[in-house]
Amino acid sequence: MDREKGTLLSASPYTDINWATGIDSNGRPIENAAVRALKNATIVRPSTEGGHNWQPISFNPITGLVYLNVMDSTSIHVPKHNVKIDLHDQITGVDRDYRGPVREQWLKTEFTGRLIAWDPVAHHEVWRADQPFARSGRTLTTAGNQVFHGRADGKLVAYRATDGKSLWEFDTGVGISAAPMTYSVNGTQYVAVMAGWGGPTTLANRPIGKGKIGPGRLVVFSIGGSATLEPVEQTAQPVPMPTFKLAVSRSEIDQGSNLFATFCSRCHGGDVVSSGLVPDLRYASESTHQLFQQIVQGGALREVGMPSFSEDLTSAQVRSIEGYILNRARESARADAAAKH
Repeated sequence: MDREKGTLLSASPYTDINWATGIDSNGRPIENAAVRALKNATIVRPSTEGGHNWQPISFNPITGLVYLNVMDSTSIHVPKHNVKIDLHDQITGVDRDYRGPVREQWLKTEFTGRLIAWDPVAHHEVWRADQPFARSGRTLTTAGNQVFHGRADGKLVAYRATDGKSLWEFDTGVGISAAPMTYSVNGTQYVAVMAGWGGPTTLANRPIGKGKIGPGRLVVFSIGGSATLEPVEQTAQPVPMPTFKLAVSRSEIDQGSNLFATFCSRCHGGDVVSSGLVPDLRYASESTHQLFQQIVQGGALREVGMPSFSEDLTSAQVRSIEGYILNRARESARADAAAKH
């Protein structure tokens, strides 16, 4: 866009798109009518995260290239009819009860990511570096013909800005989402990055949010630096068989599955599998289950980030959610025991 007039200068796709066929003269997408209709379950590319999202990019005036991370991903959209506005919750218009064949197809979709150098004048990709996960960090480019980029697996990598050749890398132990930065003190140049991984898609444990979870850390580098970094150790214990008993029917468990997907999965992960940023509810103790209603409806853990859902869920619905969580815990415990033997 022209930064003074706001008019369109150019628009070229850097990843696959199926919901739009192009960009009009006003800079607005030309929507694909077949996808827009959304009469049935539809796979949309790229995902609701977009092909790039908000991560800062960088421009090198020497190479004339822009450096950005790209996400090749999809979302499944299932329209929910007669949606009612809920003023204290998010409204997406998505039917989370859907379990049809399009969902099975979507679950098999591969999510990939890459760092690219883009020529904004010639409108094409100059080079790319494939990433281990779909989402990654932001970029920094320097006058020394380098591009620094943090990855979801925790590695900070320096590439040659002109052709993308990997020059150096360091494992920080935690996924990197922030942009690296550089500064100089007494003639010594430093590169610093805040290592840490999270965000809504990571909380929900969606494929596009995959990354290495761990405590955040600020890491600073210089030529000749000799400091060591303690490794981040995280091991997943087998899910224990729950001892708490709750009499619920199959239909209540199914209802709990749908309610969990609507209200709980955004933080505690799809199918009750946490990303590690918040407690995995399959491991919940008997004492936690004894307080389940007070936690979910009464806001007993509000101070540590768990809000009250008293205006969204009835006691019977909370009971169904708890029944579903316990059922998932039993399923996981059996699977872990079988894998061990």
